Amino acid sequence: MKLKMLAMAAAAAVLSAWPAFAQEKALPLAEAKAQIGSIVADPVSITSVMRQLAPDDQASFLADVNAAISKMPGSNEEKAAKFLNVNKAALKGAAKGNLANLVAEVFATVPPEALTLISERFAADLFNRNADPTQSYSDEKYLEISTNLFARIQSRTEGTDDATVRNAFAIAMIVRASGDTSVDSPLVDALVAMLPDGAARDEARNEWLPAALAESPDYEPMLAQADAGQQPNPTLALQLSGPQLLDAMLQDVSSSLLDSNGHETTPFSDQIFESFSDSSLGQLSSTEQPPRTSDSSKPWNPSYHRDDDDTTIIPEPEPEPEPYP
Repeated sequence: MKLKMLAMAAAAAVLSAWPAFAQEKALPLAEAKAQIGSIVADPVSITSVMRQLAPDDQASFLADVNAAISKMPGSNEEKAAKFLNVNKAALKGAAKGNLANLVAEVFATVPPEALTLISERFAADLFNRNADPTQSYSDEKYLEISTNLFARIQSRTEGTDDATVRNAFAIAMIVRASGDTSVDSPLVDALVAMLPDGAARDEARNEWLPAALAESPDYEPMLAQADAGQQPNPTLALQLSGPQLLDAMLQDVSSSLLDSNGHETTPFSDQIFESFSDSSLGQLSSTEQPPRTSDSSKPWNPSYHRDDDDTTIIPEPEPEPEPYP
């Protein structure tokens, strides 16, 4: 009996001290920032550093690393390759449930000219819909994942410089990862509809995305809008970044978009329609539905008719209701 009580007391002591142990295990953000120089030199090392950080610190740290890369000397190709390798390695160290937040941080803090490379490689190497042969996604499920992820990205980029261009790069990534780069697809319709500004929606739909999703992508319209630097040569930038391995993360990002009850955190239908005003919602319907009435003499009643000279009303009787079985 005494041994049992001692065991229970020991277990209670361990459980009560667990938060302190967990807190001690987390790497302080200041100590992580001291390693930014070595991380820029060796991008793979950021994975282990990210794994030691508290989830709330991961996005802030990634933003600091991207700011450091922006300030480093080198050609556009060298810096684009560095952005690609560092951010891919950072996502591999994401805390459980934090991957979507880190993807949003990438699109909010990497310079637009480097997003040309990241958008394409993330689509091919990380979030490719067909990358994992053990996991299949219906069109409806992929649409749900995509619109929820884009809502998270758009929330993070809000208020940043060139937010509309950054959001367009995110749309290009998601659409390219789907395997269907048609600009007339329902996926493109849904994502573009979520852009809050009507002018941005028109520009993304008619100019930016057709050019970005073409067989030979052209990002100059987007970079010109952002007054960004020159687009890096993609072939040279990939040579500098080295071999890019396939690492399917779509399932992980899907999990990070769920709440504690397993529900989507931001239902895509809500995101699509909340982005419109009441007046613009009316434009989504191609036909106006007139009010209904049981009075057959009213012009908006379906049974209302006129004869050839348009003078005599010939109402049709309403059908008798069927008896309740």
